[in-house]
Amino acid sequence: MFKSYLDPEERQSADRQVGRLMFEGLLLGGTGLGVLALIFEIAADAFSVAAYQTLLAIHGAEGHHEIAIAAFIVLSIFLFLGIVPAYKAGAYLRPNAGGSGPLVEAIGPPKMRWLSWIGTSLFFLDAVLTIIISSISAADVTMLILPELAQYRILLAEVYAFFIMVVLVALGPKRAVPLFLIGGGAFTIFTIVALSTVSAAAIGNPEWSFLTDGIVNRLEAAGVVEHVVRAQQDLQALTPTVIFQLFFRSMSSAMLGFSGYEVIPASGKHAAKPKWKVINTALTLAAIFLIGTGVFQLFAAQRWQIPATEGYSTLLIEYEIIAAQTFGTGITPDDIVVTDADRNAAINRIEIMSAEAAEQTLELGGDHTADDYENMTEEQLIEEIAHDIAFSRMLTAASGVTGQSFLAIAGVLLAIILLLAQGGGYVGGAAVAANAARLGRLPGFFIDDRIGIAVIWGVAFIFIPIIREVVIVESYYAFGFVSAFIITSTTVFFVREDVLIERGIQPGSGEARSLKFAGLRGMVASYIMGIVLVTQKTDALMFIILAGAVITLLQFYIANGGLQRDVKKRAMPTVRPGAWHHSYASGVQRAFDQARQRGVANLVSELIEDGALVKFNVEPDRIIRLVSYTHGVDPSLFHFTDSDHDHDHIEEPSVQLEEVYQEAHATRNELIRHIERYSHYGIFTFIDKYHKNWLNPAKGRDEATVQRAMLGILFPMSDPDTIWQEFQTYRWEKIPEAIWQFCRERYRWAKDQWPNLSDRITTVWVLQDYGLIPDEVDVDMQIIVDDRHTDIKTVHIHTQGSSEGAANSSERSDEQMDNPEEASDDINED
Repeated sequence: MFKSYLDPEERQSADRQVGRLMFEGLLLGGTGLGVLALIFEIAADAFSVAAYQTLLAIHGAEGHHEIAIAAFIVLSIFLFLGIVPAYKAGAYLRPNAGGSGPLVEAIGPPKMRWLSWIGTSLFFLDAVLTIIISSISAADVTMLILPELAQYRILLAEVYAFFIMVVLVALGPKRAVPLFLIGGGAFTIFTIVALSTVSAAAIGNPEWSFLTDGIVNRLEAAGVVEHVVRAQQDLQALTPTVIFQLFFRSMSSAMLGFSGYEVIPASGKHAAKPKWKVINTALTLAAIFLIGTGVFQLFAAQRWQIPATEGYSTLLIEYEIIAAQTFGTGITPDDIVVTDADRNAAINRIEIMSAEAAEQTLELGGDHTADDYENMTEEQLIEEIAHDIAFSRMLTAASGVTGQSFLAIAGVLLAIILLLAQGGGYVGGAAVAANAARLGRLPGFFIDDRIGIAVIWGVAFIFIPIIREVVIVESYYAFGFVSAFIITSTTVFFVREDVLIERGIQPGSGEARSLKFAGLRGMVASYIMGIVLVTQKTDALMFIILAGAVITLLQFYIANGGLQRDVKKRAMPTVRPGAWHHSYASGVQRAFDQARQRGVANLVSELIEDGALVKFNVEPDRIIRLVSYTHGVDPSLFHFTDSDHDHDHIEEPSVQLEEVYQEAHATRNELIRHIERYSHYGIFTFIDKYHKNWLNPAKGRDEATVQRAMLGILFPMSDPDTIWQEFQTYRWEKIPEAIWQFCRERYRWAKDQWPNLSDRITTVWVLQDYGLIPDEVDVDMQIIVDDRHTDIKTVHIHTQGSSEGAANSSERSDEQMDNPEEASDDINED
């Protein structure tokens, strides 16, 4: 079970490319995104939770650091030894699948297909919640830097969500990578260095914990922190039942620190090759970062007794301590001296608090004062607030320029990473929505990632002013990515045998058992996380079920064209020339037809790139226009001229659609003959319109003779009888411009080539018309039809005829020679 399922040669080849793959696409110079670019484009959401994952763990444990640490250690084991192997196995089998829902369709057994509907629904819901949480969190952090904007907090959150949406829509997910690289890279480097400093300081100076209360009190007084959760009693005083309850509650909160991790595989279509190696390396590095930052933060929080402070990160409190003590001059408890100025400032603050309390009394009713809230006498309250003011003054002075600069950088980078965290929701959610659209379960416009990004923003735009607080959606958020963990792990464990064989893994072999064991480990970890989440976040369960059911029903309705499955609505539609934008009866019907269109479009693109259509001597645009019209294919699907398109075929999102695609893609010979037929039509049109210039029955040149001679010259490589029979079926008719644009080039080619190729035979005909060649003389002319002069074709010219016929023919020929294009006036040469 512990045997590697990777192909040894493929693994060695991928390992040799790791150095390049780490930095591929950083400057958009590669064919795809490398590990670092992939992480920062997609997983900024995952990295951003490094800012508040410990806060949530401590909050769930009701301030008991030991319980929070234990819960986080267990979660870290689940992530690294369970979720990571399962996701890596899924990425190896199908790196282009994306989220959990698409993966079920790609590699899962038919009996599990229903999970793909649920997975898509929950993933899309998770994406919307990502935008809401990230934008509100970024606005909250901004308040730390610019507190005067507090009254515009929700408006600022809306602006943040809109800004990232506009950037992604305008540039596209791949071209927006530099933005994520700058912010994500700077945050990561800063966090690694800063947290290393924090950990070293916490090990050597646990006495700095005296700063914690002063910082928290100052934050509460400033209104930055609304709720502070401290341990109310020692851990030894708690019963085992309470400890286990707090442990599981801490787990349910701390697992939010893994949000965004599930989005990494959704970027498979953007990854550099080999894609599985890029994704797997990104999964490993992201997990190490998440676990490492959490461990460092929790250790420092335990040493310095930092409580859970809603609205202000545990990480920032730790940074404030080292800003003063490490980067500044440092302070001790004796340095905090309360002055009269501090007491006067405290009195002014109490007056403000009393005024605010009076306003609340008028609004809420009752008789409340500041003393009631603090349960202190006025003198005690003055001394307490004066001490906090003195502490804040000394902390700021001790931090100095260096410490304050450190805090400013930390705050700005935290705001930026929380802002960029929306990218994971936007890009990952849009990728899953696009996949569902290709399956026919969402409207077709979702196939364009930009539309999906805009729709996700629209939903988040509505709910941001309603939700307003991160703590409100925290319970709902975890269900999305934990369900993705569950579905992905289960799918890997029950992977279809044909998928294993396609990947070079024999069912029942040691490699197959190893891969399934990776899925099993993921199942154990994710199922336990799911059970903990359901039991501890029960209040959010009903909303998740309801929202997931609504989105799933929407998918079902669109896929079937109604609430009932109708076989007729799900059948492949009839191909109508010139109508690639059909009015489909159902989403499934649209998915089938679009899979067929992709198969035809990719086939044409391959034929053009392989040079198989060079013989027609027509530019690719005209060939594309021809096939697009005759086969009903969307012109945008042809990627021959799109330099940014990955020309490799990305598997269709389901077995049925892949079969439709392959069936359309396998029509290579039929498609070439189809194009050739219209090529012949253009040349036949020239022969039909121009052969009359050379008619002279008296000299033996009737229509059939001239036509056969022209066919022999213009089709030197074709069998004369075969091409003649085909010409007999030719009938001039007005054809659509999209087709004639191709045929016209062949018509012009024949018109241009005829004077160059026909000089021998037309010279004889002219001599015949002027009577310079005796009657009863047959001429056999040899024409070289290949570059090596090895293939020589003989054209027979019959000269027998009557004098009267010759005169009439000569007279007719002279008249036609004066106006050789008379017969082609009805052809639009423009």
